Amino acid sequence: MQPGFQRYLPIILIVFVLLFVLPALFHKSKSKGPSSSTLSDETIAATQSVDKAEMAFKAEHKGYTSHVSDLVTITPSLSHAISDGILVKLDVSTDGQTYLAQVVSTYLSMTRGREGEKQIAKGCVVVKSGSGVACPVKPAPKGSSTTTTTTTSTTTTSTTAG
Repeated sequence: MQPGFQRYLPIILIVFVLLFVLPALFHKSKSKGPSSSTLSDETIAATQSVDKAEMAFKAEHKGYTSHVSDLVTITPSLSHAISDGILVKLDVSTDGQTYLAQVVSTYLSMTRGREGEKQIAKGCVVVKSGSGVACPVKPAPKGSSTTTTTTTSTTTTSTTAG
């Protein structure tokens, strides 16, 4: 190494640290996309949209559909939820008279199912807790008490008549 170069080596090292190391240490990653409460609300709304769209499809075609694309044509707002990262999985019986839908986001997992017009499945699990994340609570009938227990992985709601 040349003697003149050794004199500049500490300056080059300081410049390297200022340009590359410090920005990496102080760079704060910013969250992109919807907040936890927004995504939770969108998951609940998407579940309701899927249920309404399935019933509308059945009324028109005499059976439920197993294709999310059929539901998006009925309820275009469902495509916005899907683009935000909400997954919609559908399963329909071979005769088309029963369906089961699972709507999942980072924070909630919801199921809804119908046999004919009768609702046969309805569930919600908090997958990841966050600010404003909660399963929807059905209003309790008069004269009953409702107890809600929440843990980091599940939410259970039970209603007792009084």
